[in-house]
Amino acid sequence: AAHGFLSSPKLITLDLQPRSTQPRSIQPLSRPQTKLQADLTFAVEKLPGMTKNIVICLAFGGGLIPAAIAANKSMMSTIMGTKGEAEVSKSSTTNSLTSLDPTSADNVYVRTSAASGPTLSVSPLLFSGDVKLVDVVAVVGRITDVDSVADWANLPSTRVPDLAVPDKPPMWLPRATFKTNLRKAKFVWPVDEDGVPVGGQELYDAENKRISARNAQIPDNALDAVFDTWAWGASIGTPDKVEAELNKWRRGNTFSVGAFGLSAVSGRSVTGLAIITFIVIQVAAYGVLFIAPFLREFINVDIGFGTLG
Repeated sequence: AAHGFLSSPKLITLDLQPRSTQPRSIQPLSRPQTKLQADLTFAVEKLPGMTKNIVICLAFGGGLIPAAIAANKSMMSTIMGTKGEAEVSKSSTTNSLTSLDPTSADNVYVRTSAASGPTLSVSPLLFSGDVKLVDVVAVVGRITDVDSVADWANLPSTRVPDLAVPDKPPMWLPRATFKTNLRKAKFVWPVDEDGVPVGGQELYDAENKRISARNAQIPDNALDAVFDTWAWGASIGTPDKVEAELNKWRRGNTFSVGAFGLSAVSGRSVTGLAIITFIVIQVAAYGVLFIAPFLREFINVDIGFGTLG
């Protein structure tokens, strides 16, 4: 009874085992994913969609690539002023019996002459290299009027069979025929509005004998500069356009270099506009077919142009 108020004793268990001295393994903390890793992960996830786009691009745009390469080579040769030489080289295989330009097979491209004196002021805008003023004088001095450029009534185009209007056959002067005719024509040095030889008396004294000779070396770029004033980049000229241009800068034996330069630039501007248009079309086509899908699928950048597939 004396011990009734006392509770039962509790046993306390002590852990007397020695603690392990081995270091606990520490779990590495997960680092946040970097932007590069996120982009790569995103690219891998988008790979199936990109594969589909590639198949679509090759199916619908693959045929454009060889043609685009050839067209760009031609464009670059035009910009660098070497296209004329390539065209003359290609025309060496022309059949002179059936061609509307029978002289093209015999043409030899003349790159330059021994010309002295200044370069035509508008030369950089003609995509023809350096066009010497005296070389242009050598061409213009062989032109007196529209009939001195060609025998229009006897051009090959007038003898084409089964014409729709036989009484009015097409009078098409090919570029190579023009060059052949002019190189054989008689030369008289033109004068300006004041009656002074174009280019000055000093240039006349230095060059008149050389360029007056029959079959003188006249560079093709000077002949092309004159021809393009009425052809506007085409390969043929017609009497009405030739006469209209000659009235602007060639009357009698007078030659206006300023008016000729304006006509030459205007004629070649068609080529410049065509180059710009072709570049814009390529940017749009490649943007839709290749660039935009790649940026959208791999880099998650949308530049427009819609979606494929």
